[in-house]
Amino acid sequence: MGFVWSDGDFLPISEFRVSPFDRGLCHGMSVFETLLAVDGEPRLLNAHLARLRGGLDRLAVSSVEISGAGLRRAMVELLEKNGLTHGMARIRLAVSLGAGPLNLIDSGATWAWMTATPVDESPETVRITTAPWRRDRENVLRGLKMGNYAEHLIALDMARREGFDEMLFFNNDDELCEAAMANVFLIRSGSLLTPGLDSGCLAGVTRELVIRLAAAHGIPCRAKPLKRNDVAKAECMFLTSSIRGPVRISNYGSRHFDVHPLFEAVRAIWLEEMARSGD
Repeated sequence: MGFVWSDGDFLPISEFRVSPFDRGLCHGMSVFETLLAVDGEPRLLNAHLARLRGGLDRLAVSSVEISGAGLRRAMVELLEKNGLTHGMARIRLAVSLGAGPLNLIDSGATWAWMTATPVDESPETVRITTAPWRRDRENVLRGLKMGNYAEHLIALDMARREGFDEMLFFNNDDELCEAAMANVFLIRSGSLLTPGLDSGCLAGVTRELVIRLAAAHGIPCRAKPLKRNDVAKAECMFLTSSIRGPVRISNYGSRHFDVHPLFEAVRAIWLEEMARSGD
């Protein structure tokens, strides 16, 4: 039997309860982070908590305190209780806005819960296609990691039904944005290119890590507006997410990409960072 952490308590999953009036449950009014743990220790926790706090600030929620030290201890214990002290595991930390009136975001009823699960073997490559709709770069939720993930899941299911693994989004200015569950990078002329945050993409923790690691290793990397023509000129493409890290795109629609040495270098650097770094 697995365990879940809920507002400081460790409960068997079968005993976890959510109010039918909870706005996280009913309306997706929650923010969350999914982070990697390696051998019983969370990775990049400070960066994930900073993004979580930023999301709460954007929602003007001040009634909940996010304690890094306390959450780290809770994560380590949750991993132990679930037998996940060796290898890679997925931690999902969520903060729901709880019950309250629909016209009051911060009702003071916020609460948090956390799960820890094994990481399935990650695919070496993914096949992607383009979403038939565009992201609104002016959407009030842009860049927020909200519990309302319907659009992402619809895109994933549509990709699956079309014989792909992921779906790529452009925004309403026809600029490259992100994939349904990941950020995206292009490789061209020895450089990494990724959409800027003003495209409407999520400020991915692994995206930021790859940008930082590229700078540290002398790899040219730019965040900038990218058009379809830029995608057409790419020599390689890859996705980044907290659990899988950099994953090479083997096919974009009917176009095939071969293995690229620069991607191999980025993947190796990320693996080294995850092996040695708890933060």
